[in-house]
Amino acid sequence: MDWNGVLKRLDPFAKGSWFIYLSGSILLFLSAKLTENISRREWFLLFGMVGFYGWMANIILFFILDFMDSGDSSIGGLPDIFMFVIGPVSIAILFLNRYNTPTKIIRVLLFSLLSLLIEYILEKLGFLKLKRWKAYYSIPFYLVLFAVVLPWTLKLIRK
Repeated sequence: MDWNGVLKRLDPFAKGSWFIYLSGSILLFLSAKLTENISRREWFLLFGMVGFYGWMANIILFFILDFMDSGDSSIGGLPDIFMFVIGPVSIAILFLNRYNTPTKIIRVLLFSLLSLLIEYILEKLGFLKLKRWKAYYSIPFYLVLFAVVLPWTLKLIRK
């Protein structure tokens, strides 16, 4: 077996991938340890559902609409798993852990800004390459995600 080919295919050292690994690992740890309002069952179900949302966003925005590229666009490797699954799932779980509080709208705005900041950093590090997309186009997407989609997903899981 050609391990060099396997490593190349996983693209583990793509430009800027260190930030994805570091932030994804920290967020995953926090989502596993700091979620007293999310049960383990809900955590795993959210992981699967939000991970699915992440991959669908990847397929639509990166492949079908060709708005952006990540890492080596011909590969789609290990950093992409962190960017489209681990990071978004962890952020979603941290967000939903305290969603039903009086500061709901502030949390929606803060988590939308956090997501936008991560997207901006990934672009500046060279991992994310925007083609026909501007970072501020993501603002309505994040607002709808945090205000509507994620709370609906948690409500669906809890039924």
